[in-house]
Amino acid sequence: MVDIENKKIENAISFYMLANKLKYVTADGKQSLADQVYGSMVLATAINSEYNIVDEKNLGIVLRMILLGIMRENFSDEMKDCLCNLNEGLLYTVEACEYFDAYRWKSKGGNFAFHCETIEHQLENFFEQFLIEENIQTDSVEELYNIARNYGITDSFGNDEKKNFEIFRFYYLNRILKQKVRSGWNSTHWNISNERIERISEHCVGTIALAIALKSEFGFDIDLNKVISTLCVHEVGEIKIGDITPFDDITPEQKQEIEHQAIIEVIGNLQNRNNIINSIFEFDKKDTDEAKFAYYCDKLEADLQSKVYQDMGCHHPLTEQQNNVVFKSAKVQKMVQEGATTAFDIWYEYDKSIYTDEPVFTKVLKYVKDNNINS
Repeated sequence: MVDIENKKIENAISFYMLANKLKYVTADGKQSLADQVYGSMVLATAINSEYNIVDEKNLGIVLRMILLGIMRENFSDEMKDCLCNLNEGLLYTVEACEYFDAYRWKSKGGNFAFHCETIEHQLENFFEQFLIEENIQTDSVEELYNIARNYGITDSFGNDEKKNFEIFRFYYLNRILKQKVRSGWNSTHWNISNERIERISEHCVGTIALAIALKSEFGFDIDLNKVISTLCVHEVGEIKIGDITPFDDITPEQKQEIEHQAIIEVIGNLQNRNNIINSIFEFDKKDTDEAKFAYYCDKLEADLQSKVYQDMGCHHPLTEQQNNVVFKSAKVQKMVQEGATTAFDIWYEYDKSIYTDEPVFTKVLKYVKDNNINS
């Protein structure tokens, strides 16, 4: 029984780690493949809000297709091996195929997923190349939208100018998360040494990959599509307030208050704004099975990324943590006194009690503690 369970964990971690590779491969020298996935998902969320391309309850399938399609496009052989081992690997293989050949599969969702990735390329070219070449310097989203509209860049959204502006605005704001390093890895926290440090956008993609893998292997009784849709947008408040950690001199209550206001501002006037906002507020409350599962995936993905960095040799020794606000806390110092010798040991001790009512997450965390998951 233990061997079977460990095999399930191994399969889930293998899929997650393949998705984790998207964080380190750059698509154009600037954004990573994970950023590309995130941008495409953000577009799908906004366009579907305005134009109802697919039923709202099926949006999660489209977002999953984007991830699976880009994974297959870049890691074809490894992807086949991963999907062969997953319990629901056949379903995901089909969805990846729908993404690549939506016409043959007569797949509306696959066509929409591929369409969003295509638009994402166009928008990134607009922001990273066209504006520079034309020497256009403005931070006004209204001015940027008008420039993009005049060059026909927003025509592929739809035919309603007000809706197109809301889509463009939402994408523009979410680009900020492609540039913001996760606070846990910055110079005042764990000061990770690596050529590319995880962005908030990349973390969101990691949480979705983890949710897919764990649902596949352990059959959680949840609506995975709802979980994926929520995880796609669960960090949008950080566009305004940044990635605040428990060690940054702000109470959880204060953080939630300012973050909820930020979420409302970022969502703006999207047609589906109420559902998007409510899904994030539900995530914060953790009072439904989907919200709790999404929350656990959010927490566990950070733990896994810490272990990835340890296995990559990116963590500094505990003797070099003089400027680390986490390391200075009394709780962490107690962990060191009780035997923690690495950065991940502290992550493990700090978070292991979170999952006490869901043993699968606890067992996955213990598995990654005991194994080199980057091998």
